[in-house]
Amino acid sequence: MPTAYVLILCNYSTSESEVVDQLNDVPCVAEVNRLDGPYDIIVKLSDDNMKMIKESIGRHMTKICGIQSTLTLMAE
Repeated sequence: MPTAYVLILCNYSTSESEVVDQLNDVPCVAEVNRLDGPYDIIVKLSDDNMKMIKESIGRHMTKICGIQSTLTLMAE
């Protein structure tokens, strides 16, 4: 099954809890976890269709307030 992992760095002005709540509403999101280290959150997305995962990242995740930057890793 196609899967993507997105590492997220949050803005300091927005709480991670707010970002996590919004991420849980994104289509294809299977799991959201907070991290310690250079990134604040990791998101696992999975779907039978890689196009749907890409749309979830491009159309939904990029519009979430509080996300400063992302790093996406994809596996088919």
